[in-house]
Amino acid sequence: MLWEEVKKIYPNQWVIIEAMEAHTEGNKRIIGQVTVVNNYHDDNNQALLQYLQLHRKYREREFYVVHTSRPELDIIEQRWTGVRAEK
Repeated sequence: MLWEEVKKIYPNQWVIIEAMEAHTEGNKRIIGQVTVVNNYHDDNNQALLQYLQLHRKYREREFYVVHTSRPELDIIEQRWTGVRAEK
């Protein structure tokens, strides 16, 4: 589903979406198709907690927590320059 459709179905809510189709242009992540994993009316803390759980369990998948009041998905990529430890 496209971001415009998500905004219509889940107006003014926090949602966790998974990018099903995405690519990078410069430092921006361009998201095409998405799937809504869950919605949280006003509870951004619950949304962030579930996002962290999903990110830890499925590191290869691309999840985002966004509010549907955003006119577009303007996602800026940040490069990680630190050292990661194995768990």
